[in-house]
Amino acid sequence: MAKKSPMVVDLLVWLPIRGLLFGLAWMPERLAYGSMAALGRLFFRLSGRRRRIVLANLAQVFGETRSEEELWALGRRSSGEIFRVLVDVARTPRMVQRKDIDELLDSEGTLEAQRIAETLAPGVPVIICSPHLGSWEAASVMAAKVFGELHIIARPMANRFLQNYMLKTRSILDQHILPRRGGIQAIRAGLRSGGHAVFLPDQNQRIRGTFVPFFGKLASCDRSPILLSWMGGHPIVVGSALRVGHGYRFRMVLSEVFIPRVPEEGQREEALYAGILQLNQAMESLIRQAPEQYFWLHNRFRTRPPQEGSAESFSDTSRQPEARPPETPDKSAEAHGETDDPPAE
Repeated sequence: MAKKSPMVVDLLVWLPIRGLLFGLAWMPERLAYGSMAALGRLFFRLSGRRRRIVLANLAQVFGETRSEEELWALGRRSSGEIFRVLVDVARTPRMVQRKDIDELLDSEGTLEAQRIAETLAPGVPVIICSPHLGSWEAASVMAAKVFGELHIIARPMANRFLQNYMLKTRSILDQHILPRRGGIQAIRAGLRSGGHAVFLPDQNQRIRGTFVPFFGKLASCDRSPILLSWMGGHPIVVGSALRVGHGYRFRMVLSEVFIPRVPEEGQREEALYAGILQLNQAMESLIRQAPEQYFWLHNRFRTRPPQEGSAESFSDTSRQPEARPPETPDKSAEAHGETDDPPAE
């Protein structure tokens, strides 16, 4: 475990962050979102490493249909859109407390989600999966509005003041943030008590992932949603909250609702692969609807299958993700994989 910074250091780092969040929450909407989008576009231009990741990801998905100039423009725009999510983080608690949230959510998408929720078996908790698309901050608000109590795994913030702020704001939204270590067991308990689980399973899994195609290329994928669905028969709902316009207004878009096939004897590996593939394809469908709002900054394909080698310099090859899941679902689910970047959830 990394040693914590002294409290005074955390405080000195936290104060300007808190000032930024306060400013973004209260300044005019057009100014707040416009300035953060401009900062994101500047980041794309100045950060050579992240720009190369963005362009490589876009080339993997759109390389055969778009020119280099079009990919550059899409990468630049998407970087600006991602920075707008910070404004969502700052403004959402105030919107919820003022009960303004309903006026800022597209009614058609919300009604569609409510209709789907009504078709599910009464009293059966669901597993909600969303890629880092649009505003995952707004998506969690909309999911809580439609489904109710949510349980979400997130890596703890290094700064104790920022961590306390995030926990406090999430509690307003009927969300329970769980640590990675032991978080899956807490989510199972939440599901048994009638709550719902939330995953953003589109990030690279450095350890204990399963290699399944994502946009046509093998990626190390999180298997926890499929394993949890098997354990309790929980439906998986795949959706996102897409931004409408350039401010705090969103439309819920659902791609698929499915229950992964429970494996028959001797077919566990194939069933797990098929379930993750179905989840990936559902997320791909969402991303293609609004590629300019996706988190292309993430190095999704960093960890490679053992036969390809890896872009990561592991001294211990046993830390590489396994091509197939281990035999015991509970243990593999408990060790919810780590990601390269701090999750943006």
